[in-house]
Amino acid sequence: MQLFLYLQENDMRLIVILLSLLLSGCYNRASDPELDSAPVTANITIAKLKSICNSEIITFTATAPVVVSGTVISCDKQSYINGAIYIDDGTATAKVLVDIYDSFSFYPEGCKISITMVDLSAQISDSQLTIGQLSKRDNSLIGFKSIVTLDKHITRYSSIDKIEPLNCSIPQIDSSLCGKLVSINDLNYVYTCYEEHYKGKYLRFCDSEQNFIYIYIDNYASGFSNLPPIEATDVTGIVTYQNVPFDQNNCFVILPRRSSDIWH
Repeated sequence: MQLFLYLQENDMRLIVILLSLLLSGCYNRASDPELDSAPVTANITIAKLKSICNSEIITFTATAPVVVSGTVISCDKQSYINGAIYIDDGTATAKVLVDIYDSFSFYPEGCKISITMVDLSAQISDSQLTIGQLSKRDNSLIGFKSIVTLDKHITRYSSIDKIEPLNCSIPQIDSSLCGKLVSINDLNYVYTCYEEHYKGKYLRFCDSEQNFIYIYIDNYASGFSNLPPIEATDVTGIVTYQNVPFDQNNCFVILPRRSSDIWH
């Protein structure tokens, strides 16, 4: 009887130890994804992938594995860009849907990632290549929702490169720049009465030639100031093409990555 109790007690200790190790491993895995040193070689450029996609959703299979690589050029640390990261390989950019809180800690600006497209889908929407998972509910693209799924498809490398936005003017912005990180100098805020009626704010900025562009800022973004810049300012952000609720046509809209992209 004493031997039985001894074994039972030690078995419980063993179980407790194993559980603590598993929980510790899971916690570390979720907060700090493992970095891969062996590169996953890209076999197609983002520009090429974009050229073979269209408005229809294309789902990739293991029959012909596709791998793209790029440098992360956006950051959601202040919640200015939510639910996605943008990557650039020098030929074009891609919007990768990542619906995980604090994704900036997994994929900080400047890190290089490779994406294995097996079982993933891609689509051109508003002149932007978008990569994500296919929703079985409505055949739309949705974001990664778990670290396990991210690790299955995305490889991150330890090196961090400096990100340099492309300097341009408003007239130079066209559909080829959608997804690119750009910087536009000496813009002045122009008040529009419509902007106050939306959850987010589409702030209108003009240059000296009265060319205008919208800047979208969610009111819940960290560091958001309700007061637009009073003086001329340089604006940095991701170029998008989208429907502005109070404008008759789709417009080019800049998505800043953080408050300092507008308020200097």
